[in-house]
Amino acid sequence: MLKEVTEKQAIEALAESDLQQACERARQLVAERPADEDIARLLTQMVERAAAVAPPPRPLPEVAPAVEQAKELISAAQFERAEILLRDHLKTARHDPPAMHLLAEIAAHCDLREDAERILGHAAAIHSESAEAWANLGMTLYRIACQKDYPNFLEQALLALDEALKRDPTYEDALAYKAAILVQTRVLDQAREAYETLFKINSNVFYWVHYGYVMKTIGEFGSSVAAYRTAVALDPTNGPAWWGLANLKVARFFIDDIERMERALEQPDVPDGSKVEIGFALAKALDQKKDFERAAARLRQANDLRNSTSPPDPEAEKPHAPFVERIYTREFMRSREGWGDPSPDPIFILGMPRSGSTLIEQILSSHSLIEGTEELFVLLQISSEMASAHPGMQSPEIVSGLGAKDLAGLGSRYIDLTRRYRRTARPMFTDKNPANWQYTGLILNMLPNAKIIDARRNPMDCCFSNYWQHFQAGAHFTYSQRELGLYYTDYVRSMRHFDEVAPGRVHRVIHDDVVDDPEREIRRLLDYVGVEFEESCMRFYETERAVHTPSSEQVRKPINRSGFDQWRSYEPWLGELKAALGDTLKDWRA
Repeated sequence: MLKEVTEKQAIEALAESDLQQACERARQLVAERPADEDIARLLTQMVERAAAVAPPPRPLPEVAPAVEQAKELISAAQFERAEILLRDHLKTARHDPPAMHLLAEIAAHCDLREDAERILGHAAAIHSESAEAWANLGMTLYRIACQKDYPNFLEQALLALDEALKRDPTYEDALAYKAAILVQTRVLDQAREAYETLFKINSNVFYWVHYGYVMKTIGEFGSSVAAYRTAVALDPTNGPAWWGLANLKVARFFIDDIERMERALEQPDVPDGSKVEIGFALAKALDQKKDFERAAARLRQANDLRNSTSPPDPEAEKPHAPFVERIYTREFMRSREGWGDPSPDPIFILGMPRSGSTLIEQILSSHSLIEGTEELFVLLQISSEMASAHPGMQSPEIVSGLGAKDLAGLGSRYIDLTRRYRRTARPMFTDKNPANWQYTGLILNMLPNAKIIDARRNPMDCCFSNYWQHFQAGAHFTYSQRELGLYYTDYVRSMRHFDEVAPGRVHRVIHDDVVDDPEREIRRLLDYVGVEFEESCMRFYETERAVHTPSSEQVRKPINRSGFDQWRSYEPWLGELKAALGDTLKDWRA
């Protein structure tokens, strides 16, 4: 206790001469002791004091009104009007970088890639000594890369941003975009450095939120807690910061936190998106206090608000199993044996979110022949392309009309698209997108030698874990107990059908069995994949790799039962879920 008092006194004394250093020292203590209430309160006080005397942020570069208006038109997909406006503007403001870059963006939106590259190259040549022009170029390339599948545009964006930073190392927007790209491309050590440089320029709440995510992903959980606590001290209404904190097992909530979140939820000007995230975080805080009734009420409010503000697409929520059963018959599957691309490289880990799939991926990626590439959205991209070409048809219906050459082309395209996510020379790789269970038939037809692992967990444990989790995107079914139960039932019914029509092609891993007898289940898993047993797979928690899912903390520890039966504390409020699951509660393993 004496040591803690001395540390706090030292930080308070340091604050008299250097507030930023006092904040940094308080963050270090939070990182070391993330569950310490007094240290957390001290960090909040230091950050609030520093924010009160911080200099104003660097003013944004002035942009012509015509350029601002063109941006709005582009956002509204009114490309022709935006182009006319920009060309008129460029008659009087020749070679204005933002205007030229927007013209390139319009060309990219219209699939005129060569025109976009020509305009961007011309702008770069004309303004080669301007940090502002290089930064604007980098940001434009990034926006285009996010909209279009243009190889190398992210790389070119990074190069342009680096050119801007050579000319002005303190150019905030260039650093911020660079950090965002590095996170997106999984170059996390450099992303960390970029954010740490940014903090010397501007202690922006959003930078701290992103930094918290980076630190969590690379496994520095205490530093992640410190980052999120810095963010909520800067802005107590910031939903992503509160939820980021709640999503960390090592974090602890205190009475001060609960009161600040409750006040934030009462403020009318807080966006609904932030209220959803604060609501989920508040439910977790109340759960830590074992106030289960209030936690259940907050959890329902957060889920209901999320459902009302971002309602699911009814077409996307249609049951999948009836189409699977009608199209993928035993005869259909037999008639297509040998079709598709023969590549044996992919290992699909699919099923429900929160089902133990991250653990399976961590085990497999600990093997010398298997690379873990995490959740990929390549199958979703291919499926979307198929849906665009066949409007109104479900994926199984489309597959039924494809020939051998078509399916081989789709398999080859999947392999090509996934190469950008490969970082090693290991021959096999994982694709751990849970939603891929909806494309099991497509996988079996286009990649007949791929491995498919169905990660399954007890329905109440799994569904409650999903209902408890706020997902940044997708997973709309998780915000309603009824939809959750129906989705789980649809998934089990679909996978059961593939057991019948393609026996032995899908390997089921029951999470409960992995926890109860890990060596037996890991050996079975590796036998199915077709690789020799390696002891490193038993010590998966020692494998160093970035993990981007909510389970990033769990997979860095030996297997344990910490996530089991959490739903039982909330059983009085889970009647809709149980009713929707129905008989699946009893026969979910098969």
